[in-house]
Amino acid sequence: MRILIVDDHALIREGMSIMIRAVNPEAEIVQAVSCQDGLDAASSSRFDLALLDLQLPDKPGFVALETLRREQPELPVVVISGVEDRATVIRALDAGAKAFVPKSADATKTQAAVDALLSGRIYLPESLTEVNGSAEVQGTPPEDWDLTERQLEVLSLLVAGLSNKLIARRLGIAESTVKIHVSAVLRAFRVTSRTQALIMVARSGIRLPPV
Repeated sequence: MRILIVDDHALIREGMSIMIRAVNPEAEIVQAVSCQDGLDAASSSRFDLALLDLQLPDKPGFVALETLRREQPELPVVVISGVEDRATVIRALDAGAKAFVPKSADATKTQAAVDALLSGRIYLPESLTEVNGSAEVQGTPPEDWDLTERQLEVLSLLVAGLSNKLIARRLGIAESTVKIHVSAVLRAFRVTSRTQALIMVARSGIRLPPV
């Protein structure tokens, strides 16, 4: 597994690297200190995952996330941020982030986040995954999802932030077919958006199939 960490603080980069290697000693980690460095690395080599800080000096705020998603749309991006209010988390997910890891999390929670991400699960702050703490998603439990294998594949790519067009290309199916599968997934979760579906996946702790 190859992982790209984009953060201008050396301590954050090193700390995340240590935690990743604790879970996966064979992980190859590349560090970048700016959005442009990250883009250069991602354009010259393939990565399985990118961890991206929202407060980079060259592209602050959501500009870095939007730029990386636009330039590398098939690269799953996890936001790591010192700002973790609900609006920021939701905006990051809406912009295509695969997950959100607060920098304020203690070592145990950060390690749990890294473990979840590397094992194919989704990690979000507890404020979004606690059943009683989220009015946005009141869906069904995993055992009642009743999704087909293809729908689970679409869901896996959906939560990785891929567009319908890219999902269709990855699976070798028509974009119209992807839309049908996405609609089925949303109905199964009783939600109305991709972001809400991602929250449901994080809440369930289910491990999605690799695609």
